[in-house]
Amino acid sequence: MEDHPLVQLHPIVIQLATVPAVAIASYKALNVWRAVSSLPLNPHTSGSDASERSATSEAFRQWRALTATKKAKKIAVFLLFFSLGLSFHLFMVFGLSKISSQSVMDIIWCIILIAMYAGPISYVSDLVFPTPRSVRYHRAKTGAPMRMIIEFEGDTKKALKIEIARLLLSLIVVGGMIYSTWAGYTYLHSILGASYIITVVASIRYPKMSIRRIIQVISGYLIIAPPLSIALGLFITYITGGSKTDEDPAEPRKEESLTIMSDWVLSLIFVFSDIFGAIVPGIITAMTLRFEYSLINEPVHRPSEASTDAPVRIPNEYPSFPKPIFISSLLSLLASLGFLNIVTFVFPDIVWLGITPLNIYITVPTVFGSTACAAAYFGKFGQWWRYNEVWIPQNKVLDTSEEGAKDLDDEEAALLPTEVKETA
Repeated sequence: MEDHPLVQLHPIVIQLATVPAVAIASYKALNVWRAVSSLPLNPHTSGSDASERSATSEAFRQWRALTATKKAKKIAVFLLFFSLGLSFHLFMVFGLSKISSQSVMDIIWCIILIAMYAGPISYVSDLVFPTPRSVRYHRAKTGAPMRMIIEFEGDTKKALKIEIARLLLSLIVVGGMIYSTWAGYTYLHSILGASYIITVVASIRYPKMSIRRIIQVISGYLIIAPPLSIALGLFITYITGGSKTDEDPAEPRKEESLTIMSDWVLSLIFVFSDIFGAIVPGIITAMTLRFEYSLINEPVHRPSEASTDAPVRIPNEYPSFPKPIFISSLLSLLASLGFLNIVTFVFPDIVWLGITPLNIYITVPTVFGSTACAAAYFGKFGQWWRYNEVWIPQNKVLDTSEEGAKDLDDEEAALLPTEVKETA
């Protein structure tokens, strides 16, 4: 069976599937943005320049406004989740390799892989069988941070049953894909990779997003990460190298009995490395599509008789409009992936470049640079570079003390609970 052409799938097949996946995710995120930008209180609704207080300064303001008891509770919750995450990380790094039974290790990895892939498969199934959804802003109480809520439309119980059925079906599908990988066939890995790309790129919604800031942060990371990694590696080598000199060369060396993951598990994990190079530039590509959509300024229809706190339905139809910069960004992603595979084919010794996260050093500069050049070619570079989105408007200056809240405008008051409205 090792000679079967579908037993070993070349990474290029998975990587090429990421290009249409980024396009689908971009349109999926665009439809959510069309609804969000039409919500009341969103700065883009009134054509504002979205010059809101930064999320960081707003978070510090809210933290200072909390009482000592609430701060202690938040710290306790953070420490709890941090401890759980750290425990899981330590188990994966140190504990998992100590398991002597290969079968037990494979079962543990099956559970982990199912948990990682079931969500993306369920999310992508909504593209084929969409469930009507709407989006709205909600503030639990005065001074509380505003949240964006995406909820079902129509019969909630029926929609919830559909979601449960979709999740169960995704578990079965992922289980089948894992079984086929165990049997030696990897031709379904491109579906897993594309599903993960669509889920991640379409779901990234920070309160405030800026093309300029994202490019600056990612570029800074790519510049700083290599020297830090080299310095850390040299430090670890220096620390661990000293202990090896004390060993007696005549004494036979004891080999630690380690249980490594099976090859089929490793091939499923490598899917993440294959698609990592498309996730980071895919964020900018998706924002570029929303930028070009903003140039036509086509709002989602909102009934005039609807109240200010009424949700806005997320459209399922995709608008048609000129998008040359977005297409250029997609083509640059395709070109960077093609170049990556050509380099690894010509120089087999660096085949690791295409299956490790280091492939972002080819895809990210290529996509960022090509998209910027395309924006400059079409005379939109300044607008593209300054483009930003406010998904969740930050709280305005509110008095969160026990004396009560300051005066609220009508739109903000509409988002507050009934008992707060009466006291405001």
